[in-house]
Amino acid sequence: MLFEDNKYSRWYNLIVDNAKNRTLLLEYYEKHHIVPKSIGGTNSKENLVILTAKEHFVCHLLLTKMLTGSAKRKMIYAFWQLSNQSNVNQCRHKSSSRMYGIARKMFSEQHSANMKQNHPFLNEANRKKHQLGVDKRGPTSVKGVKRNEQTKEKLRNKIWTDKAIQSRLKNCLENAENRKGSTWTDTHRKSRLTSYLIKNINIATKVFELHDAGLNNLQISKELQITWDKVKYSLLHRQDFESQTLSH
Repeated sequence: MLFEDNKYSRWYNLIVDNAKNRTLLLEYYEKHHIVPKSIGGTNSKENLVILTAKEHFVCHLLLTKMLTGSAKRKMIYAFWQLSNQSNVNQCRHKSSSRMYGIARKMFSEQHSANMKQNHPFLNEANRKKHQLGVDKRGPTSVKGVKRNEQTKEKLRNKIWTDKAIQSRLKNCLENAENRKGSTWTDTHRKSRLTSYLIKNINIATKVFELHDAGLNNLQISKELQITWDKVKYSLLHRQDFESQTLSH
């Protein structure tokens, strides 16, 4: 049996059964995989159900209580992502501060356990050794690029030429003039999001596969040679990517 036989599974099945037996929702709704794809579920009609935003949120919370092992870990990560998702074009359920705290605690504990399991060398001695190396190297930039005092002094004393300044100023003024009086409509935002989803669906799929396999954002960015922010954005919009896949 895939799900544990407990009260959470019974509540989960009750929500799913009620959703299957009602008429189609006219308000905002979200598609939900009854058996999540990350643990073997498919895109078949039998495995999909239409839920309200709150029902979808509750179902993902229940899934963290219905599974064990690697499947439980995946559901905790999925619930954490859902707790952090927001979209101006959608009416997703916003968790309370208490529920967000629960999601954050579950994610933190699971992520810490996963890191220790996959990286047993991260013991106290090795952490101190690593910190000693950081202290010797000195401060680095935000992106981790080493900058000694001489390099930082050059950057502080960099002199912009008149030509460079005029070029920057011209570009800024032209862009401001082009945007003057224009506002972003919901249709425009939705169109931009859809274009992004279509353009990045292949790389996003690889991100999800590696994430479900247990890799963290930094490991995924190195494996796929993409920025950490791109990995984070893909995971935050996982449901949008999956919805885009289902619609085609």
